[in-house]
Amino acid sequence: MWRAKVMIALAFVLAVLAAAAGYMYLYRASEAAQKVEKGSVVVAREAVPAKTMVTYDSVELAKIPVAYIHPRAARKLDDVIGKIAREPLVAGEQVLLDRLVKQGDVKEGFSYAVPPGKRAVSVAVDEVTAVGWHLQPGDHVDVLGTLEIPVSNNETKTFTVVALQDVEVLAVGKNLQIVQDQGKDTKVEVKTVTLAVSLEEAKPLILADEKGKIRLALRPALDREKTVSPPFELNNFLQ
Repeated sequence: MWRAKVMIALAFVLAVLAAAAGYMYLYRASEAAQKVEKGSVVVAREAVPAKTMVTYDSVELAKIPVAYIHPRAARKLDDVIGKIAREPLVAGEQVLLDRLVKQGDVKEGFSYAVPPGKRAVSVAVDEVTAVGWHLQPGDHVDVLGTLEIPVSNNETKTFTVVALQDVEVLAVGKNLQIVQDQGKDTKVEVKTVTLAVSLEEAKPLILADEKGKIRLALRPALDREKTVSPPFELNNFLQ
């Protein structure tokens, strides 16, 4: 009988010791975890497709051990908000600065320089059309077109119209085109100006460029006002 009591007592003591050891292990593990240095890092709250702007709804700040923070990870929300994902961002992962592109940065492709809601349309120009080559990216211009327009069944008149106003210049450049000259391929340098226009603005721009002649009028740096300007024809000189 006494042996059974000794065995029960011994089992009880061992159980208490095991519980105490387990408690001490968990306590020390918790204490060690609290001593781990943590830092803030930006993580994707949801999947962000490539070429999509990063918003406050798509990212958040998280606290994780410093040892696990990627060296190129964004540490502040301001580092990512408003930028464009160059590659898809996976929900829950750290947002790396190398995967983001600042809007207007053409190093990763000219499409990042096109403002939202706009399209890049290039027109061929010469020194006169392009304001004596004084145009710079970021300038704003008005586009004037001179076209022959039918006014009756047998009569056409030449008008100069304001096709577009306050259009941003995205680029001024040149490229080479191959043309046939006396049966031989000849390289011809074509200079262009690339404008940022909406789809609706692209229509009169392309039509004026294809069917007439265009001129670009450089606007003052701070002038964004649009005015009503009726078409002008030769007879207007006599008025």
